[in-house]
Amino acid sequence: MTFFSYLFPSVTILLQLTLLVLLAKGPFRRYPVLVLYSVTYIAIIVLEGLALSEAGVDGALYRNLYWTSDLILDFLLFLMVITLTYRVVAGNPLLRPFARMLFLVAAAAIVLPFLLFHPLFQFGWFRHTSQLLSFGAALMNLLSWTAIIGTRDRDPQLLSVSAGLGVAVTGVAITYGLLQFSAVNFRWLPDLFKSLTQVGSMVIWCWAFRPSAREPSSPTEAIPDPS
Repeated sequence: MTFFSYLFPSVTILLQLTLLVLLAKGPFRRYPVLVLYSVTYIAIIVLEGLALSEAGVDGALYRNLYWTSDLILDFLLFLMVITLTYRVVAGNPLLRPFARMLFLVAAAAIVLPFLLFHPLFQFGWFRHTSQLLSFGAALMNLLSWTAIIGTRDRDPQLLSVSAGLGVAVTGVAITYGLLQFSAVNFRWLPDLFKSLTQVGSMVIWCWAFRPSAREPSSPTEAIPDPS
């Protein structure tokens, strides 16, 4: 897995930089959390690389940084789902039940880790909290998709961003579920699945913000002025 441990961070940084460039040329003000997520993701990859070279994969520095950064990224994905879903439901009074359900899911996903998982801020707490946030984000993203599809004037870009977000949060939630049933020697398989879904979500986002493929229309011949 050494090859993949170098491949995925490199591909991730390349895709995140591409995404930031596309966002800078497009409607980046509409997706501030996505911009923050991309910048944070790049910074975390760099920091984890430095910690890995300094302390090794079994070092406390790398382990603490890995689980803390993993929770930060999952929380940013969770926050992104909240903002996108609220944008969809806020302007439509018929979708107010979705807004109430959104509030309940968001409140539960933030509060429950401190009530259910102990001791706080330990290995198990980080893992279960990330899993709960990802599951809540996947549920809210499903509600968001339902709301977007049910809207007459759909925003194709918002739909694509939501699709990429769904791939990301669902991939994380499934990964943590698989890890609980995976033998130690095969835990690299769920990690590989998670990496593939993260790369897939970034590809979808880059596609969503790609420059328009419209070809410039051929110039029409000048029609002489009869006067």
